[in-house]
Amino acid sequence: APAGYPSPWTLDSNLCISYLTIELRGAIPEPLRPGNRDLVFGCDICQDVCPWNRRAPISLEPAFAPRDAAHLPLERLAALSPQDFRACFRDTPVWRARYSGFLRNVAVAMGTTRRPGFRPHLQRLAASPDETVAEHAQWALAQLPSTMEGDG
Repeated sequence: APAGYPSPWTLDSNLCISYLTIELRGAIPEPLRPGNRDLVFGCDICQDVCPWNRRAPISLEPAFAPRDAAHLPLERLAALSPQDFRACFRDTPVWRARYSGFLRNVAVAMGTTRRPGFRPHLQRLAASPDETVAEHAQWALAQLPSTMEGDG
């Protein structure tokens, strides 16, 4: 179950993945990080499971179509410079997370997926002058299998 759904008929917006990846400034509490899975920005799980949305039509409005940058692999997202972030996301909702929040979220997504290939990207983020980005990248590095388990 999503983090913001602690029990039936209960929703805690402070535990919501969208809140944690968009609105929250600073550190995502460690116990909540695994619940974010590989979601870098927001979450539509509540929309997907809501019975009222079963009959909602798919919009053909171009403004609602996903942008190419929304489908970039985590490695590419982790490598975005502030200028790249601005160019990709300036006029999108992702801009709301800010660059540091975005990189924080990328680090958490990398940590929850536990892919050893993310190690060099996380090491670079762990050296960030932004304390929040660095701390989340260090946490993510600790989630990866040890190098003795293989970096395949």
